[in-house]
Amino acid sequence: MSSTIRSNEDRRNHPHAAPACAPMLTAVAIACLTFFALSSHAADSSAWRLDDSLDLPEGFSVSGAFRSRFENARNSVRRGTPNDQVLTLRTRIDAKYVNNGRVWQVEVMDARQQFADADGILGTGDVNALDIQQASVKLDLGSEATTLKLGRFTTDYGSRRLIARPIYRNTFNAFDGFEFKHTARSGNQVSVFATQPVQRLPADKGSVLENDFEWDKSSNNRRFYGVFTTQPAPLAGRTGGYFDRLRTEVYYFSLRENSETVLNSTIETLGARAEVRAQPGQFDFEIEGVLQRGDNTRLIAEGSASHGDHRAEYAFFELGYSFDIPSRLRVLFEFDYGSGNDLGTPQRQERFNQLFGVTAFAYGPTGFYGVFNASNIITPGLRASFNPVPTLNLMASYRHFWLADNLDSLGRTKRSDPSGVTDSYMGQHLDLRARWDVSPLSVRIEVGAVFYKPKGFQERNSIFTYGGAELTF
Repeated sequence: MSSTIRSNEDRRNHPHAAPACAPMLTAVAIACLTFFALSSHAADSSAWRLDDSLDLPEGFSVSGAFRSRFENARNSVRRGTPNDQVLTLRTRIDAKYVNNGRVWQVEVMDARQQFADADGILGTGDVNALDIQQASVKLDLGSEATTLKLGRFTTDYGSRRLIARPIYRNTFNAFDGFEFKHTARSGNQVSVFATQPVQRLPADKGSVLENDFEWDKSSNNRRFYGVFTTQPAPLAGRTGGYFDRLRTEVYYFSLRENSETVLNSTIETLGARAEVRAQPGQFDFEIEGVLQRGDNTRLIAEGSASHGDHRAEYAFFELGYSFDIPSRLRVLFEFDYGSGNDLGTPQRQERFNQLFGVTAFAYGPTGFYGVFNASNIITPGLRASFNPVPTLNLMASYRHFWLADNLDSLGRTKRSDPSGVTDSYMGQHLDLRARWDVSPLSVRIEVGAVFYKPKGFQERNSIFTYGGAELTF
């Protein structure tokens, strides 16, 4: 396995490193996917699936997807080269066998890259060469309302801010363990899980650049537990109106870690969420609040350790309106707050930990943009989306950003000013996205751009663009 990191000059001179070709290759990939989709099925026909061409025994099914996407970052605020590009390629194959109340599942994924610079921000969020994402069995315990899943799996919970199977990001979050779910006749659901998060490997920069292979693995040194309850309509029939559509969630998660430097770390997360989902001609809202408490013991020198506690908070509010028109225009106001570290109390960790959640739907694409997450942030924003034609969705999001604590770092940038001289205002960005379902349920083309006007750590405007296509089969 190679662990040597080549310089940018080496990569430019390497026969396989030709960044200038990346947009053309992406365009060719998109054109090919579109051609296959349109030539096999018209837009109003049912989608073609791999199962249609395989004579599988009863109970077996096989599906998959291939995605290619090109990303280009200019004047990035994140640590590393300010200008970088990458072509990511992802292939998934998902096989299932259903028999006598049991669902056996194996999902294999290969996520690779080309053209990224050696001194850029490429990591395991972009690359995970040929590995098992899911290998599980789900058992019905008496009925389909009560199930137990055992093995390796991916999963989503609630708003997906704390636990999610990423959609935009090129790699997934997987867990080894069990997941129990029970759904009552009322629709109320409770889920309980005990897992070990899977570490994507290899993790060193040289191996990631070369798309090297190494089996992913989990460890008893990192454990993740939780209880999640959902009440889909707790006020149904009681209010005779708007709040009959209210949906609520209450949850508790526990992340426990041990390593050579972190002797003991525990983060207990307690949260609640309420929403009235969007409907044409009506207002909708969402509110979520999260408290984190815990402690950690870290090794700071041989024979010496520091003890501290973890106290962090997160809050989200959204108010939207959906117009009752064919384009399904929806506009909304949203506000996020995530606590940051106060360096005046070094014994206390106050930076909000987003656990295994995702941010692309809130703060713009991750990948080679990914400036912001839910840590050390105050951000109000406006968002609008609509469908000018049924198969095309357009979205625009405009946000301003402040640091919750001046001394802590900005999002994922690893940039901070411990002196506190830098102002807390970090600028504004405009996030634009278009999704075209060329062949419904078969091919989707997505392009987008983020224009970020930073303040504080950088004055140069940052531009991020991307485009790609996904074929589902």
